Amino acid sequence: MKKVCIITASRSEYGLLRWVIDEVNNDEQLVLQLVVTGTHLSEEYGSTYIEIEKDGYKIDEKVDLSLSSSTLEGIVKSMGNCSIGFAETLNNLKPDVIIVLGDRYELLPICSAALVMNIPLAHISGGDVTLGAIDNQIRNAVTMMASFHFPGVKDSARRIEKMTGSSRNIYIVGEPGLDNFNRLILLERQILAENLLLDISKKWVLLNYHPETKLHLEENLTTIKNIIQALDSLNDIQVIITGANSDYGGNQINESLKNIALKPDSKYKFFMSLGQMRFLSLMKEVKFIIGNSSSGIVEAPFLSKIVINVGERQKGRYISPNVINTTNDFHSISNAIINAMDLKARKDNYYGDGHSSVKIKNAIKKILFSD
Repeated sequence: MKKVCIITASRSEYGLLRWVIDEVNNDEQLVLQLVVTGTHLSEEYGSTYIEIEKDGYKIDEKVDLSLSSSTLEGIVKSMGNCSIGFAETLNNLKPDVIIVLGDRYELLPICSAALVMNIPLAHISGGDVTLGAIDNQIRNAVTMMASFHFPGVKDSARRIEKMTGSSRNIYIVGEPGLDNFNRLILLERQILAENLLLDISKKWVLLNYHPETKLHLEENLTTIKNIIQALDSLNDIQVIITGANSDYGGNQINESLKNIALKPDSKYKFFMSLGQMRFLSLMKEVKFIIGNSSSGIVEAPFLSKIVINVGERQKGRYISPNVINTTNDFHSISNAIINAMDLKARKDNYYGDGHSSVKIKNAIKKILFSD
């Protein structure tokens, strides 16, 4: 039996890795080693490791980063804690391969530890382009440290081939987050309304905005102000807000949005974390989605949803016809909202067919047992 270590550091990343974890966990030839770190262990961000345990997965190790996102210095210090924690964790677990996904800053110390300790690294969703955030540089750095690559689409695979100078060990599998829609029975609108205390008679809008890390904090806060001002002009809607991630500025964005939601008779409701089931179910039921999350670029078009993508955080990705790009400017956002109310979306399968996790698991087995 081979030991497969899967590492997750945030709620959104776990939502993408969920069915890869499940496939490995249920394979008789593989031993799942699940390591949880980052915001999963932060009470401020909802202690989302609890959701992983509720899904029935045993967490083998928890690596606490003493996370602080209030300053850039705090983030760098947490990355140092990450290096120390994963040196010990990987030495204890001695996995045959490590699986990571995406472009979070925690991946830099995690993957460099694996590289130095000669543990093969498999990277999911490499080769993408997001020019508006430092995620782009992090993702490419992880690609160069990885031995095996699982990009979502052909264009991403070509970029990996250019970066590494080789076409070997590149497996195009689609984006694993889409597997949720083939494996989960999502909640109906009535149940969501009761669960989240929403007005079922109104149109629902989902707001999910993360710091645009190449902008100053003040510019991010101005963007939030512009989004809210534009949404204020709409009648007969309820806006469900999910918390920003732990990038620099995330805390301040969340405080600003919480204060808006707390105003008397507010049309806004703030949730630090909805959990995977409620978040995906809500995406299915809303009139449109607004913000700059990758879920609006990858998952929402698969559900035939209209998305308003604000700013440049996702710049460089394939953009579905269902997505309206806007600047951070109030008038641009306002015009996009007016258009979104009338547009009809079509299902877009560019990022995959919802069967990525099986493909990843099978490729990992082929790699591990090829000797």
